[in-house]
Amino acid sequence: MKVDFHVHLEEGPYSLDWLLTQAESLRPPMEHDEVMGSRKWASRLTTGLAERLQQGPYSRDWLELYRLRAKQAGIQQVCVVEHLYRFLEYRPYYEQYVHIGSDRLGTAQRRWLGQVANDSLDSFVVFLQKERLRWAEDGIELRVGIELDYFSGGEDTLRHVINQYPWDVCIGSVHFLEGWGYPIQDARERFGRQELIGLYSLYFDKLEQAIESQLFDVIAHIDGIKSFGVRPDETSLLPYYQRVARALGRRGIATEINTGYGLASPLREFSPSYRFLEILFQNEVPITLASSATAPDQVGQQLDEARAQLKRVGYTSFAVFEKRKRSMLALE
Repeated sequence: MKVDFHVHLEEGPYSLDWLLTQAESLRPPMEHDEVMGSRKWASRLTTGLAERLQQGPYSRDWLELYRLRAKQAGIQQVCVVEHLYRFLEYRPYYEQYVHIGSDRLGTAQRRWLGQVANDSLDSFVVFLQKERLRWAEDGIELRVGIELDYFSGGEDTLRHVINQYPWDVCIGSVHFLEGWGYPIQDARERFGRQELIGLYSLYFDKLEQAIESQLFDVIAHIDGIKSFGVRPDETSLLPYYQRVARALGRRGIATEINTGYGLASPLREFSPSYRFLEILFQNEVPITLASSATAPDQVGQQLDEARAQLKRVGYTSFAVFEKRKRSMLALE
């Protein structure tokens, strides 16, 4: 069985690059209708993009592109998750823990929060719950999850989110260290100025805290800090890999092989790295498969390569989730 257990329906900020990505996703269904490159074709494309923006990400038309892509790729289970920072009602949670002061970094991060927080958590969940049957009729199981940023001291807020809805999976992640976020473009130069071992040590310490909180079913992109583009000699990180893998094994928590970070990172490798994956296997940590897609055409991206990598390490099964219960499927 093919699955993709980490798919997003939208991800800001809303830049020109974002608009081009959306247009690229809308283009394939139109290619048979008009001559590509004609003015009429361009007019239809821009009309489609305007409708997409007006409807927002939680519309059947947009989700339909994800379903069609999953069917084309032979994927039988798709789990749609969204980052908690996308929901307006949880912006105060991030304002409590993310540095949003008056300096350059704080200004950039406050602007970023304003750009990405646009929707309602309730509208996300209600919409996807209604769409499950439509997907099931087409032979695809639609699962619904949430990706939660872990901050020390924020456990009660996350527990409330987890208990509020019937999630299939709750994914924990670490995107912020001491108030500054490595996915935020304007904050990346600060990461580049840090002493690398100390920075990675801080990251893995925070990751262990997230694991020990026992709030999550899966820890996402487990060495995702490398996405900002620099990593120390990996040999020096092996003790940290061991610590994290032992903690996951001890608490019975899964992680994922995330191909989206392979495309986004200058290191051009999946998350986790192959050496980290070997250590996870040695510690019997369950793994699920994740594209981290943020547009329909990215669903299932490079997951065949990810499955091959899992087999090469020694895995014979992978994890899926329903109503927060994990089951293992054969890695064929």
